[in-house]
Amino acid sequence: MWRKAILLSLREKKVFIVFTLIYTTLIFLTSLFIDLGSDVAWYFVYIFIGVSLFLSLLYAWILVSRKRRVWATFKCIGYTNKNILSLISGMILFTTLVGFFIVVEVLFHYTAALAYLHSEGFLSSVNEILIGLLPVIFTSALFIIVQIIAFILVYRKVLKVRPIIALKKVGE
Repeated sequence: MWRKAILLSLREKKVFIVFTLIYTTLIFLTSLFIDLGSDVAWYFVYIFIGVSLFLSLLYAWILVSRKRRVWATFKCIGYTNKNILSLISGMILFTTLVGFFIVVEVLFHYTAALAYLHSEGFLSSVNEILIGLLPVIFTSALFIIVQIIAFILVYRKVLKVRPIIALKKVGE
């Protein structure tokens, strides 16, 4: 079922790319401000978590609303509500995990580039790394929890999709 969720999310290329980039940016900025640790930085962390909750709700609502006919067709061919909910949750979590992996990949390359420049003598001293891995993992776990909260809020909208929607005429 998770494989189908990944394929469905990749089929929606524009929406997937936009929300993946947004989540990547939010995970990066939240991790950066958590790593800074000052009082002002924590205000930004709270703002980013609120923005993440809003965007998670928007993304889940877009997935449910734009694909109502697809969900109705799935119900017609025997998918249960549980199957459809696992597809939608897989799509949402896949987008967040891709954002996490992009952040980790960029940070690894940044750190490797700094180490290389220091070993070649271009930098006299390597300051500390941009962001530690622990804040990134903590932020990603926090964002996944926010995604689950958004999914729970959209849960009822998924259950209201009736199979009759798939059987209506396309031109109406």
